[in-house]
Amino acid sequence: MNRKKIISQAFSASLPVFMGYTAMGMAAGILLAGKIQRPDIVFWAFLSSLTSISGALQFAVVDWIGNHTPLLDVALLTLFLNMRYAMYGLPLLKKFKHAGFWKKSYLVWSLTDETFALEAASTITDKKADIRYCLFVAFFDHLYWVTGVTFGAVAGKFLPFSSQGIDFAMTALFLVVLTDQCREKRNRIPAVIGGLSAIAGRIFFSVDNMLIPAMVMMSAAFICLRKNLSRNFSAGETE
Repeated sequence: MNRKKIISQAFSASLPVFMGYTAMGMAAGILLAGKIQRPDIVFWAFLSSLTSISGALQFAVVDWIGNHTPLLDVALLTLFLNMRYAMYGLPLLKKFKHAGFWKKSYLVWSLTDETFALEAASTITDKKADIRYCLFVAFFDHLYWVTGVTFGAVAGKFLPFSSQGIDFAMTALFLVVLTDQCREKRNRIPAVIGGLSAIAGRIFFSVDNMLIPAMVMMSAAFICLRKNLSRNFSAGETE
C-alpha cells in the first residue's frame, strides 16, 4: 500500500473524530479565554493543546489555574484522569513493537479514546503500512484537537459573548457516553462503582477536595473486583 493511499485511508477514518474534537476543542478554548484574561491566552491555548491531547484535562486546567491548585494535586489528578490510556496501550504493544523509537513515542503519547479505537480496528495486514496508518490517524486527530482549541481561544478572546455554561460540555459528553454504555448489562457495575465513589467522596470531603479520594476509591474497587468484572465481560462477549 503506497503512502498516498495510507494517508487517504487514515484521513477518511478520522473524519468522525474531526467533528467531535473540533467542537469539544472549541468549547475548551472558549472557556479558557473567557475565564483566564491574558493578552497571550491564544498562544497558551495553542501550546497546551499541542502538548496535551486530553479533553477532560483541558477543561480541568481552567479551574486549576483559576483556583491556584497546588502542583501535587495537579499531578495526582492528571495521573488518575489519564490512567486509562495505560490500559489502552497494552493491546497495542505488539502492533507498535517494531515502530522505532520516535514513531513509537509519538504513537504512545498521542493515544486517546478515539485514536485507540481507530488504531485497534485497523485491518491493514502489512506491518509497516499499519504503523504508517496509525501514525497518520494519530496526527490527524492531534491536528483536529489543536485546531479546535486554538480557534476556540481566538473566538473567546475577540468575540463578545458569555462563556457561562460551556464548562458543562465535557460533563454532558460523558453523561451521553455513560448512558449509551449502560444499555449493556456488563457495563453497569463499573458505572455503579464510579457513581458510589463520587458520592462517597462528596460525603467525606469538600467539593474542592473530593476528586482525588473518589478516584482512589474507584481504582481500588476496580482492582479488588477485577476477576469478577473480567468474568462478566467475558460472559457478555460470548452471548
